[in-house]
Amino acid sequence: MTRPEKVNRMKGSRNAHTGIRITNTRSKRRKLPLTPRQVVLILLMLFSFMGSGIGYVWSNFETTQIGYDLSQLKQEEMRLKEINRKLRLELATLKSPKRLEPLAVQRFDLVQPKAEQIIVLP
Repeated sequence: MTRPEKVNRMKGSRNAHTGIRITNTRSKRRKLPLTPRQVVLILLMLFSFMGSGIGYVWSNFETTQIGYDLSQLKQEEMRLKEINRKLRLELATLKSPKRLEPLAVQRFDLVQPKAEQIIVLP
């Protein structure tokens, strides 16, 4: 086939006005150019990235929650230390001899022992 014959044949198969080839066939559905193994690998990578992202957010959330809990526990510790300090002070005042001696004399009618009532053990 010579070149002019080829050109005439091509012209007949193209639209005369635009020169664009027209085919009245259904367009073929293109397949995904990935193999099933590649799809599985991509899905595994996607899930691993999602899992690591969720893990990162969860760990930051837990860190924040632990910080709040720590702050509350420190406040509770300071409150309990203050209560402990007050109770120790009250115990010291209740056990002081200056308070107990008048209380023993007034309430229980106790007196200082005489010298002959004191027994020294060896």
